[in-house]
Amino acid sequence: MEGITLEKRILSTNDWGLVAMLHEGLIERFNECIESIKEKDYAKLNLLMDNCRDILTELIIIFNERDGLSTDLREIYLYTNTVITEGETRKDKSLFEKAKDIINPIYEGFKELEMKEEPTIISGLTYGKEKLGDYSTKSGKEFQV
Repeated sequence: MEGITLEKRILSTNDWGLVAMLHEGLIERFNECIESIKEKDYAKLNLLMDNCRDILTELIIIFNERDGLSTDLREIYLYTNTVITEGETRKDKSLFEKAKDIINPIYEGFKELEMKEEPTIISGLTYGKEKLGDYSTKSGKEFQV
């Protein structure tokens, strides 16, 4: 059921919402890392850290432009990676809490941006004879401050 809900969320959002979802997933992984440390399940912590790094890498790739916002976000993501790596090494839950404190305001900002624009894709049945239609309504975001 969760997969269907995630699929619907992805199909019914815009570019900002997709970026917000990456941040949301990152925060969820930080919470899972904290639980793994509490449970002393370090093998699970290692797997979660790989996922955290994958998400951070994706965010760095998304913001690969040379504008001020992209540069600042990349620096924040790299710093966050340093914090969680130290948390993994020390098995220190407080460093994952710190990482959540760093990422949460960015997540909230992208959620606000998501609400200000229409979804990119609208999915639904069409009146055509045999197929479901997906329509792209917007594309090509630029980052402006």
